[in-house]
Amino acid sequence: MKRLLIYGVAPVLLCLQVAYLGFFGLLFALSGPGTAEIDHTDPSPVAHALFNGLLLAFVLLAAGGAVLLGSAAVRARVPGGVRAVWLAALGVTEVVVAVSFATTALRESLGPDSLVAVVAVTACAVIALVCAGEVRGTLRAARPVPPLA
Repeated sequence: MKRLLIYGVAPVLLCLQVAYLGFFGLLFALSGPGTAEIDHTDPSPVAHALFNGLLLAFVLLAAGGAVLLGSAAVRARVPGGVRAVWLAALGVTEVVVAVSFATTALRESLGPDSLVAVVAVTACAVIALVCAGEVRGTLRAARPVPPLA
């Protein structure tokens, strides 16, 4: 069961996160200006670039994590230290995303967005726990074994 969670479910959840971001990014890019845009000023170019950069970094981190967790061949070729750092960064990012979804949902009234937040927080928690377990396992394997006396 643990192997299925680590090498089956977590990569699928990561792929679904990337697809979710891609779908809504495409949806917002193709939609015309809404009434909310009329009432608000445009964000600064620096803020827009920073947001896009963070979004791209998350997508690359999640896609790389999905490959590391889902492919035994890639996992075997990547050094343990690189794998541990990558998955640790992904786990921390997932915790940040989960907290963001949770705080947003708690500020809003109960509705369909609350269901999306519950699903997102659950998915992020599963991914973060899998990453923590993999990092822990990698660090344990790298620890030198004390000599027997």
